[in-house]
Amino acid sequence: MKPDNDVLLLAYFKQNHITQQDLADSIDRSVNTVWNKLHGRSNWSIVEVQKLHDDFKVPTQYFFHD
Repeated sequence: MKPDNDVLLLAYFKQNHITQQDLADSIDRSVNTVWNKLHGRSNWSIVEVQKLHDDFKVPTQYFFHD
């Protein structure tokens, strides 16, 4: 069974010591908004995905579901 993308994202951020505040600062959003995105309550925009990839080298495929 393939892990959910949300799990991959959370694991990546934890492994790389990237906090929700770091993410919020990067994409100019609140920590609450980041939490909602990380838990599937709202979607990441293409601009946000690109910014997080540029800033933290997050694999872009982690943001998209098959």
